Amino acid sequence: MKKTFTGTDGTVGAIAGWDSKDENVGVGEQEITKIKEGERIDFELRFKVPIESTDFAYMSTEAISPNQTKVKWGFNGKMPYPMNLMLPFMNMEQMLGKDLQDGLNNLKVVLEK
Repeated sequence: MKKTFTGTDGTVGAIAGWDSKDENVGVGEQEITKIKEGERIDFELRFKVPIESTDFAYMSTEAISPNQTKVKWGFNGKMPYPMNLMLPFMNMEQMLGKDLQDGLNNLKVVLEK
């Protein structure tokens, strides 16, 4: 997979892109659209291949104790007809769960440094 980065990392407007021949990865980019320092980061996800769509995601953090942080990762998107008819039969946890967990595990390593 080829990765590209534009803008200043960790600031509004920074874009991380990806380009892969693997149909499970495809082509797309995510742009930071809003930051509430120490609390939340909002992203715009632009998928280009295999299906073109624009969706929105966020990561938020909440201090639980001096050495614990709760992280929430949310995603909001729409699936056009006729693909949306398949939603009741799709197991999103199975489809995305491992990737989301890997991302959270990587974040944990960074935060604990």
